[in-house]
Amino acid sequence: MEKIYDRLHQLDGNDLRFFLYNLLKTIDHYQTNGSIEEKKLAEGLLNIVQNHIEAVHNHKRQIDELQQYVYLVFSLSDAGSLKVTLSKIGKRELCQVLAFNELFSVGPITNLDTETGQQNRQIWLSEYDENVSYNHEHQLDRIVETVKNIPENKTIVIWCADNAHDQTGLRFVMYLLRNRKQPVNVVNVTELYNTIDTPGKEEFKPCWSSLIDREHFEIIVKRYYEGVPLDPSQRRRYESEWLMLSNEDHVLRLWKEGSVKGTEESALDEVIIRSVLELEQEQDENGFINAASVVARVFDTSHQFVGCSFITNRIWSLVNQGVLEFSGLPRALHQFSVKLGTYKK
Repeated sequence: MEKIYDRLHQLDGNDLRFFLYNLLKTIDHYQTNGSIEEKKLAEGLLNIVQNHIEAVHNHKRQIDELQQYVYLVFSLSDAGSLKVTLSKIGKRELCQVLAFNELFSVGPITNLDTETGQQNRQIWLSEYDENVSYNHEHQLDRIVETVKNIPENKTIVIWCADNAHDQTGLRFVMYLLRNRKQPVNVVNVTELYNTIDTPGKEEFKPCWSSLIDREHFEIIVKRYYEGVPLDPSQRRRYESEWLMLSNEDHVLRLWKEGSVKGTEESALDEVIIRSVLELEQEQDENGFINAASVVARVFDTSHQFVGCSFITNRIWSLVNQGVLEFSGLPRALHQFSVKLGTYKK
């Protein structure tokens, strides 16, 4: 029996659904075409399955009744950090955590609340990043419908930081919730981090929540787990800003001067070139610098949340232009290096 348990633990949601579907098909076959013994076995198995399905539904209803808050976050890693921290402060059972698995700072976002807009985005992403993967549970269409259907009796709390990804996501969610009557709350960890006064705390503006150490993140969650209500005028402003952003043709958005700005794909090229120059001390004997170091340097100096794939693609664009030269295995970030080319931009 332990071996069966171990095998079940290795299955994901789709595999478990497939397993249950095949089990039910077998039961149905026994009921219809089986011998007397098989029909009795099928009847007993069917009762067991029905009882367990009902038990699962009852458990789900109990959890739903306990959960007063629905947290919305814009990455799976942020969702994981929140769940762990909520457990530490004894609030986990009160909060449902929903996560978008998108990078809203890159890619088309026109009509993103519609099937057409979502398909256009997926097509662009699959062409832009050959390594892009899809998590069925966190598919954009599913999470969009889930957000739209959050009951009015639940308190919505949106967790974000000051970067183009989170802030674009925030505006998208506010647009999805435009018809919601109840208030919507927000926790901006960039703003709240510097309200914490503890000995030895580093003073900086964390552009994304993963930059905040566990101790201070726990303080933020403990103090603000209920969220900070948005006033109606701010909600309307976020909705209108979403419409403005989504009507642009940009596939790159940056966080500048306290707002999201759509911009040209090449906007960070100068930062990439400058990073190559500043990493001169890491050159190998042929003057090349590991591309992963360049990407990390771009993030450190630009403070923009645009993802490794975007910067990697821009590096290859600069290689194609002759601005950079490369050595190593193409597309494998840790296995190729770059240096300034003969053509200086």
